[in-house]
Amino acid sequence: MNRTGLIAWAALPAFLLLGGCVQTFNEEKVVFEKYDSTILRQSTSAQVLSSICDPLFEYLSQSESVAASWNERDKGRTHWFNMVAFDEESLLAVRKYGFSCVEQRLGPNAPPRPKVRLDAELVLDEQVLNAAYPTQNARFIAVLKEAQKQFNNDALQVTADSRILQSSAMMVSQLFQSVLVKLEQSPALASHLSWLEGLEFEHPTLGQSRIRMLILNDIVKIKIKASPAWFRGKPFEKHPDVMYM
Repeated sequence: MNRTGLIAWAALPAFLLLGGCVQTFNEEKVVFEKYDSTILRQSTSAQVLSSICDPLFEYLSQSESVAASWNERDKGRTHWFNMVAFDEESLLAVRKYGFSCVEQRLGPNAPPRPKVRLDAELVLDEQVLNAAYPTQNARFIAVLKEAQKQFNNDALQVTADSRILQSSAMMVSQLFQSVLVKLEQSPALASHLSWLEGLEFEHPTLGQSRIRMLILNDIVKIKIKASPAWFRGKPFEKHPDVMYM
């Protein structure tokens, strides 16, 4: 395995300074615009590697089939990554993940609390998607478990580079596991995964959370938002990135 992850800081991060003032971390610009720019089965490894990492304030880690850009700020209280996995023969993107953990305060006297978002899109094996499941809910649960497995396998190839990336990947696994625990207790709730409102679940440390999962032919799209901070001003189903998955 070849890994690179040592792109040094060349300057103060542009998103931290503007006119001498500290700026709020913008996960949409730093993470999810790059996530959206990768198109499964179309974007090549060369295209992704040229766009996934901003060398001024991100690091790049890669194996033969996975690339990830990542970093942290505020002593690790905010951290993020973009990760893309490629088909080993065609070198086209077949899985992509965008993750952000941003420290938020719910009130002037409230302690800091992380606000976490995960976007994922995967091409899944037809054997998983088209197996003979007893119910549609069982199919949804099996697909979610497969997405968790694929993420863990992809992350394992690049997380040895960094404690930061390991911590981020662990949080993603915990998100998946929190959803699966709820579905093991109440499998019928799996039908909510495709709803615009998604499935509500309680993360053990982040609190109120929601997930939406769509299966479009052999492509699975997943969106998770964890923390009440996401839903104070607007419900999950009204978020544009949820509406237009």
